[in-house]
Amino acid sequence: MKNKKILISIILLTVTIVSILVILFITNNNDGVKFKKEYESLNDTVRQSDSAKYNNIYIDKNNPIKYINSEEAINIIDDENAVIYVGANWCPWCRNAIPVLFEVSKKNNIETIYYLNLDTEKSNFEIKNGKLENVNKGTKGYYKLLDKLDSVLEEYILTDENGNEFKTGEKRIYMPFVFTVKSGKILDNHTGTVSLDDGQTKYDKMTKKQHNELYKKYDEMLEKIK
Repeated sequence: MKNKKILISIILLTVTIVSILVILFITNNNDGVKFKKEYESLNDTVRQSDSAKYNNIYIDKNNPIKYINSEEAINIIDDENAVIYVGANWCPWCRNAIPVLFEVSKKNNIETIYYLNLDTEKSNFEIKNGKLENVNKGTKGYYKLLDKLDSVLEEYILTDENGNEFKTGEKRIYMPFVFTVKSGKILDNHTGTVSLDDGQTKYDKMTKKQHNELYKKYDEMLEKIK
């Protein structure tokens, strides 16, 4: 009877562990599928802001992406060894950067890349009648994140059609922004991709040389958290 109870306990424990693992797998996989759909949804479409055709991108559904918000990003910075990618599917620079980041993460056995899209959290400024206006304030988590990343961010300055500069009093996370953290410390970061060649636009596919240049930069970053 005692052995039977032990056996039942072991079976129940095994079922519980397997169930948790399945749930975790499904959750992570869903994020990967969501990211694939999000980025590929703009393939062969035109960007309204400048009438340019988006650069096409194709992503494996089994990618390492995990969605987070600003508050979660702060906790990750404080507690984890991690890679965080800040971007958006409509950003042509991001669309060129993410396949390279995935290549490097696979090479370095990085199982998770935290993805932060700040479209609904960031502040927005506009210049109206020669004056700077804050048309949308950021979330509390967004401003906390700016403080956390203060040492690696640049000032947010807008320029009007006459070349006049307007300081917002804030710093800005320009996309794509990839950074690595370890034990509460920001180890490294990279904004954008690489310099364009003459006649090349941000919508064009990167050359092999540009790909390798960005690959090397990301590889150096990810090596530091292994």
